[in-house]
Amino acid sequence: MVTYVCLGLLFLFVVIKSANYYSRRKRAPSPEQLDILVRSILKSGQRERE
Repeated sequence: MVTYVCLGLLFLFVVIKSANYYSRRKRAPSPEQLDILVRSILKSGQRERE
């Protein structure tokens, strides 16, 4: 009986943690955002070389 209670609590814990993870998950950046990021990285790399 105690084992079932422990398993139930563990299951609830996993469900709550999974729900929190999926709700806080970052969304994938759009292609435009990726282009801007790559350009800024390339520009900062060129500044360091000069």
